[in-house]
Amino acid sequence: MTTLPEVQPLTTQEQQHLTQLEGTIRDGWHGFVTVGEALLTIRDQRLYRAAHRTFGDYCEQVWGWSRQRAQQLMDAAQTSQALSTIGLQPENERQARELKEAAKVVQHLEPEQVVAVAQYIKTATGTNKPTTSQVKAAAEVAASIDAHATVQHPDTGAEVPLHTLTGEQRAAAIAENVSTGTHERLQRQKQHIEDSKLQSKSNGRGGWTDWVMDYVSQHLTPTQELRIVGKQDASGNPKVQALIVDTETHATIAYGEPADWLKKAVLNLVEEVKA
Repeated sequence: MTTLPEVQPLTTQEQQHLTQLEGTIRDGWHGFVTVGEALLTIRDQRLYRAAHRTFGDYCEQVWGWSRQRAQQLMDAAQTSQALSTIGLQPENERQARELKEAAKVVQHLEPEQVVAVAQYIKTATGTNKPTTSQVKAAAEVAASIDAHATVQHPDTGAEVPLHTLTGEQRAAAIAENVSTGTHERLQRQKQHIEDSKLQSKSNGRGGWTDWVMDYVSQHLTPTQELRIVGKQDASGNPKVQALIVDTETHATIAYGEPADWLKKAVLNLVEEVKA
């Protein structure tokens, strides 16, 4: 037979604290941060223990919430707390959920890194409502800056170890690295998305033909043509090649490798113009 541990009753002070926190929850159904913070305190200090065996039981029996729902509210509160250090405040639970991963990174940043991310969010994004990608990218870039890494000296431009700089110089160097690194990371992400869309089109029925028409309308000048040429190779095998030609000079501007079928020829040209 399992003996349950003796439950310590709440002290008068704890009972008053619990009553205050539950009042916060009742009054703040739409204030997800205050509700989440109250739940965190009740859970962490085990203020539910007088009448409920577990925190999950407390949430279900007192508030009608599943343990998962309570966790969502607590996560949203913790996300808001972390992001407040860089000057952000999610407006609702949905935004908090979207920014959860970024907040986890922010929580572990050094003070200088937090300042650099806040500065980037305030100045570089040009908005007080940056995207989730911007926040996450800036936080990850800041977190990747090692104290022993080599950075450009903010005054001389020379490559020097970060730890050799003064406090003000370190802050300036970190801020510059966050700004530059975040921009580069976002550009890579954007290119990856565009490449994925192109690959998706290329793999779909008629996708590669759509690419041909899009490229003609968006990138060719009136004196340029996209040609698809079929011919035999030296061994007499049929080959097809896609190329872009200037009709005035008759110069070949770009071409893909010859292929055994039409779609592959176009995809070879896609790779060439991307490069």
